[in-house]
Amino acid sequence: MNEQKLSEDKVLVALVVIFLVAIIGFNLDKFTGNLTLQENKDIPIVTVYPSEVKAGEKIYVNVQIRGACVDPTIEFFFSGIKYDGTISRPSFSLGDITKAGRYKFCKGDYGLDIDNSFTVSYQTRPDWDGDYYARVYYWKDRTTKDYLHSYFRMRPNK
Repeated sequence: MNEQKLSEDKVLVALVVIFLVAIIGFNLDKFTGNLTLQENKDIPIVTVYPSEVKAGEKIYVNVQIRGACVDPTIEFFFSGIKYDGTISRPSFSLGDITKAGRYKFCKGDYGLDIDNSFTVSYQTRPDWDGDYYARVYYWKDRTTKDYLHSYFRMRPNK
């Protein structure tokens, strides 16, 4: 009798667990505030290399266009963290570099590499020290402009 009761309890617990998993699965967007992860093939990919250089050396910024249109001007900013870890005031734009040829680059445009990307080089300043980033603007649609950051680190020139 006890074995049969125990078996019925296991079935009941299993059914309750399956029911709860189903409820959570179907209402996941309500629990997470409708945050869902999606692979977006329209957002460009921005890469700065090398990721750490000595101040005054040259860096390269590669922008893979993918499905969006990209502004050819890349701006550089100081994040506010020095190389030794101390915090300083973040900066406004410290400089920029522009890929010549067009006022914007979209997938398949002339002037891009075979993989729909372009690379520009930038000579960093000798007084830079700490964490910096390159900002690239792109259009999400015809009217919405957004930007991406790619971070790199500068060793002080001492």
